[in-house]
Amino acid sequence: MADTSYAPKVYNKVGGNELVVASGGKITIEAGGAIILPTADPHIVGALWNSSGTITVSAG
Repeated sequence: MADTSYAPKVYNKVGGNELVVASGGKITIEAGGAIILPTADPHIVGALWNSSGTITVSAG
């Protein structure tokens, strides 16, 4: 019988266009991995971007 109580803390939403990290979940970047941020303000409130080497939060 399948374990119906299983609920992952990190998952893709239906459609695969959004990664969700729920309370207690985390993302680990291993050696050789990277997160690439845009180098221009995306004008989306709360979005991160790389402003000349400084991680910046967009005001929208």
